[in-house]
Amino acid sequence: MASKLPLISEEMKKYLLELLGKKRSRNFLQKIITPTEDYSLHIYQEVSIADKILDLLHKNNFSAKVHDIFPNLIICTPKGKFKLKSTEHLKEIIVDNQAAEMVYQGADVFVPGVKRANRVKKNDFVQIVNQQGIAVAKAKALMSHHEMLNKKHGVAAKNLASPYRVPSLEQSGLKDYPVFFQSVPAFLTSMNLEPKSNETILDCCAAPGNKTLHLSELLGNKSKIIAVDRSKKRIQKLRNRIEQFKIKNISIKIGNIIDFSDTWTVKFDKILIDPPCSSLGLRPRLVFNTSIKRIKDLSKYQKAIIYACNSLLKPGGTIVYSTCTITKEENEEIISKFAENYNFRILEQQYKLSKMGSIHEKYDSPFQRFLPGMDNTLGYFIAKLRKK
Repeated sequence: MASKLPLISEEMKKYLLELLGKKRSRNFLQKIITPTEDYSLHIYQEVSIADKILDLLHKNNFSAKVHDIFPNLIICTPKGKFKLKSTEHLKEIIVDNQAAEMVYQGADVFVPGVKRANRVKKNDFVQIVNQQGIAVAKAKALMSHHEMLNKKHGVAAKNLASPYRVPSLEQSGLKDYPVFFQSVPAFLTSMNLEPKSNETILDCCAAPGNKTLHLSELLGNKSKIIAVDRSKKRIQKLRNRIEQFKIKNISIKIGNIIDFSDTWTVKFDKILIDPPCSSLGLRPRLVFNTSIKRIKDLSKYQKAIIYACNSLLKPGGTIVYSTCTITKEENEEIISKFAENYNFRILEQQYKLSKMGSIHEKYDSPFQRFLPGMDNTLGYFIAKLRKK
């Protein structure tokens, strides 16, 4: 299986070679098909429960420890790689690529991800494959094919064997604890905004809301945070956490920040921008089906977002921009051009753990980049700017 992964177009193979060089490109493609080596769990406020969290993870046979610098981060090591034996006689449940990547690392098969399940009956032992025919798990069907394709919610099949296993809140007994999974780079993104209790903060592409929660934690549940997202469905996860953690300082607005910027008169001290992106840094990725055209189209939308946020930012205010992708078009190019056109200064970041700054010698600003094959994380980019 490993020799065939990831499935990548010639266009993207050439793009990665030009972007990363031969060695980094090879290392990146080897690592992108695996979960992150440092799988991290964020403890919200109650750092004193770290030992309880570690105990539960250890009971589930995961190696875990408290982060060397941040006491509210638990670093857990995924399990695998396990060999997935081919069993051609099994019926198949075909799932979309996003669902496949979750199942590949131990998740059960949920109804929304199922594309086809021909002749599958409840209690059948089945093989889970993605839309390109890559086997990602063996499972036991909990529904018939008719139920899978007609229900809107529920577990369609129980994962019995997959190449990797990462911890889940439900399986580890952590569902009712004040914790959520958050990557180390995403954690650093909120830290580098450095919110203060007398400031008004905007998180303009907030869903599913982990960075928003972190900002609230850094503010001691004080000050004011406006969380904006255009997806009512995705923002519901943040609403649930706000209720669970009894948070008082986050207000949610459903809509597009570009539209809001035309009508709002409020000005913010600090803005966090984590826009929709090509997500080429997420792990594991089994299929690279992004095109150069899509990368450029996303770049245009990201530019529109950051330019809109300029009108909402006070003079002297701070923007932190981040993405979970590796392209220069969605990262260095946008930030460098924006800083030049709108009189922003690109700042050093106080919280910096990456081994790389910019991906290209043309951009010598103090960016922070994480790259699979170089860092034990997903692929990620962080930039910090101040309005002069």
